[in-house]
Amino acid sequence: MGSKVLIFGRTGYTRKHTVKASVKLGHPTYVYSRPNSTKSDLLGEFQSLGVTIVRGGLDEHEKIVSLLKEVDVVISTIAYTQVLDQLHIIEAINVAGNIMVCHLMPWILLMADEMQVQ
Repeated sequence: MGSKVLIFGRTGYTRKHTVKASVKLGHPTYVYSRPNSTKSDLLGEFQSLGVTIVRGGLDEHEKIVSLLKEVDVVISTIAYTQVLDQLHIIEAINVAGNIMVCHLMPWILLMADEMQVQ
């Protein structure tokens, strides 16, 4: 069994392929999805592949920290227009303290450095 992977992001093209690749490679995969997502067909497809869907907002700090403690790898495919929302994920990762690998879209790394996020 592979590492447990948590994927954040819009339920669009990039996340769709990232989720499917994670499952295909044998990783237990979790998707964090907005509670009001209109992509129920795609989320249903993910569930049929064995993906665990967790609904919540990026401002639900304790929920994200709790979930992070269950996984090893975090991938964020959050769009550029929501780049600052990834700071919530970074903060939760720091609190959880157990994440082996984190891949954020490159623009957040530049902004985090400028904002001196630890």
